[in-house]
Amino acid sequence: MWFVDFIKKFIEDSFFTLGSNVNTIEVTDVIIVFFWSIVLSVLIGITYRGTHRSISYSQNFTQTLVLLGIIIGTIMVIIGTDIARAFTLVGALSVVRFRNALKETRDIGFIFFVMAVGMACGIRFYIVGIMLTGVGCSLMYFMTYTKFGQKGLAQDILELDFPVSKDYAQILSPIFVRHLKYYTMLGIDSIDENTNRISFIVTFKQKTKLLSIKKGGGFIRESGSKVNLLSEVQKIPYISNVKVIEGSSSVEI
Repeated sequence: MWFVDFIKKFIEDSFFTLGSNVNTIEVTDVIIVFFWSIVLSVLIGITYRGTHRSISYSQNFTQTLVLLGIIIGTIMVIIGTDIARAFTLVGALSVVRFRNALKETRDIGFIFFVMAVGMACGIRFYIVGIMLTGVGCSLMYFMTYTKFGQKGLAQDILELDFPVSKDYAQILSPIFVRHLKYYTMLGIDSIDENTNRISFIVTFKQKTKLLSIKKGGGFIRESGSKVNLLSEVQKIPYISNVKVIEGSSSVEI
């Protein structure tokens, strides 16, 4: 019957014949690409988690690294040596827009890392992918535990809720200049239509507390730059939920 013939052809074309007659892909090739893409991407994800030292770690980003490796490997299998497919995929993927900004430059490095490994697996250069993963992961652990590139500045995270209608740079910059050695914006998250949650990476000035003589005799203790900054920010009525995060601990007002 035609229906039985149709089912047989459907199964054969779906599971046993991949690609055109000119460029046929074996099912075992796809399975091997998936296997090495998953294994090597998981190793990269474990390395990202193990070498991450700031408080902006994201489990979603780690899982995305693994998924990205598989996707890139699959795309390379689909493209093969067909130039027309390559241009078609470029055109299709160009319409994608991402709104979430990466908070750390090292995250961009890991994205390119897992993309390169996925490409190597997709074109069946498994040895290249394995060697790249081994060298890259080992290098990241080495630089993390030797603190390569560190300047010795203690950095904290300052978070606060700020109204959308006001210019945070104009209001906060004078306070930051007085009390901080270094600061840079980490990110802005929208809480509602009127309020944003702003995060900064900051390095405070002298943190030790000094003693000074009171007019009536005796001594008083002057607070360090962290307390002074929090005190000034707290006096601004429209700023709320001010928090300084020091690794695993935090100071909140």
